[in-house]
Amino acid sequence: MRQEQARDIGLFFLLGLMDERVSLAAAGRAIAKIKATEKSPSDLVEPADLIRVCRESWKVHRRLIPRNQPVEAPTSAWVVPAEIDIAIWARYQKDAPDEDIMTILFSLILGFSDVDLADGFQTSTGTIRYRLGKGIRQLGLVVRGQKSALSPGAVT
Repeated sequence: MRQEQARDIGLFFLLGLMDERVSLAAAGRAIAKIKATEKSPSDLVEPADLIRVCRESWKVHRRLIPRNQPVEAPTSAWVVPAEIDIAIWARYQKDAPDEDIMTILFSLILGFSDVDLADGFQTSTGTIRYRLGKGIRQLGLVVRGQKSALSPGAVT
């Protein structure tokens, strides 16, 4: 696994789980699982394999974070520019399905292709595009302050 892939895994869990302690545990588990199967430390891990391993670790660690409690941005873990409000992302995550959150992170933040996502999620590219479009629309509603992402009466 290359250094940039380990960084991507850490960023995925930090933004996805929004809890520094749980994120580090989830990232450590995913990285250890990938390293156990690789032949050489400098090998590039296939994107679909990386996605698949991260999803498995997500499912285990996501249960450790209750959705109904306020999420505090892990400000000690990174420096966020003043013009970025991480609280909007936290509000979106409160009601959004895990699959949509993971799709947005892998696609828009980490830059994985729809084909790699479909292979990693073991679904069609159409489903990936649907999740991405739905997630962006719901995130837009949160940004505009109109409704909670999935509250009754929200536009989907």
